[in-house]
Amino acid sequence: MEELIVKLRLTAAENPDVTVLKEQVWKLPVVLYDVKISRVKRLKMDILMKMLLFAFQERDIRRAATLADMLFVEELFISDSIDKMERTRLIGLDKKGYALTAKGHDYLEKGIFEEEMEPEAAQIVYSAVHDDYDLPKDSETPEAEESLEPYRYAVKGAVKKERIQKLLSDRPPESDEQGFQIITTDITSCIEHSVAHVPCIEFQLYDRKQDIFYARVWNTASASWDEKLEKAIEAREVMGWRRAMEKQAN
Repeated sequence: MEELIVKLRLTAAENPDVTVLKEQVWKLPVVLYDVKISRVKRLKMDILMKMLLFAFQERDIRRAATLADMLFVEELFISDSIDKMERTRLIGLDKKGYALTAKGHDYLEKGIFEEEMEPEAAQIVYSAVHDDYDLPKDSETPEAEESLEPYRYAVKGAVKKERIQKLLSDRPPESDEQGFQIITTDITSCIEHSVAHVPCIEFQLYDRKQDIFYARVWNTASASWDEKLEKAIEAREVMGWRRAMEKQAN
């Protein structure tokens, strides 16, 4: 950490007109949530299913045997396909026979089929200060020492289901050689797992030439300067820094 602080200090004050007034390290809380999601497998509709849906759309059919005779296909295959289409609510049985549902018409037009899958467990990271949702990084983020002071402007926030679903839905879709996609459709549960603390390195700076005070904050989780934290600190403290300097000069 000390090597990083030295490197960042040189970067923050590389302009000879800039002076480091103060530097400090503190910890930023982020919350980890365990999430359960429902998923579907989306794939191109096969020829047999298309033919069956077209048949149900054009004629009144109640029995698998009728379709088997029409299409010259084994009745067992027809029965299995009908069961799958009923289970996924593409068709329903009424007095006249099987009929396409609104979902069935939509899928037939698009040429796709979706099949429900087993629920999946995932973990997300939520920063209330940033109002930001993210997936855990593969790289190790250093955990803040217990002795560090917490971020002085921390806030409490409530996670939003729709934001989590968007985050997970925006992941690159899974696929295999057969060309199907795995798509997130809903968040079924979201439970707080733990609170982690991210070390952040703050520099309070003064530019003599421009006569301005400003902050730079290095977020070790993102490994970058954090403008959100910088602006929050500046909005609350810059006037105090100026008064302190003027008092010291007098």
